[in-house]
Amino acid sequence: MTDALTRLEMVARPLLTDVDAALATLGAPADHEIWALLREVGATPGDAVTFFADLDPLAHAGLEQDLRDRAGAYRDAMAPTSIAWEGGAAEAYVATADALNAHLCGRDGGDSLAGRLAATADYLAETGEWLGRSRDRLARTLGEVLGSAQAVTLRVRPDSGSPATVRAAADIGAFVLGALLFLAFEPRFTEQL
Repeated sequence: MTDALTRLEMVARPLLTDVDAALATLGAPADHEIWALLREVGATPGDAVTFFADLDPLAHAGLEQDLRDRAGAYRDAMAPTSIAWEGGAAEAYVATADALNAHLCGRDGGDSLAGRLAATADYLAETGEWLGRSRDRLARTLGEVLGSAQAVTLRVRPDSGSPATVRAAADIGAFVLGALLFLAFEPRFTEQL
């Protein structure tokens, strides 16, 4: 998949490598928010962006359709309950066929194999949509970072150890990790609105 994030991640990679290296070798101001974000995310800005950029929102689209097809097949696989014979065996058969039909399709479809497959397919669709939106937002974040004064400061002398370089690396790292952290929790924020 080639989208804005794929293209921008390749361009931003050298800058993010410098950010990671500066944070590892030069540190950051003691009171800078980067420290809390590093603990929360558990990854450096460069590693976190690379991980996120490697996620493909279309990777499970085929699986989603397979699940929908299988749910439809379960709905179509109803065991016949109208039979021409009578007696105890016929009653047992009808009871078993009703139970099988309820298990496959359910009365309302929700708590059945077909309903659960459809719900899983819906979840995959929502996850793919969220990932697509998130990739767009992360691409915008990288675009802002690439055009920032901090990026210029860091790229001019990445290992100078000057306070400006240390602050620039910390600011970029915090901006990127903050955006990624928001993206990770965005579904929760949306549900609460």
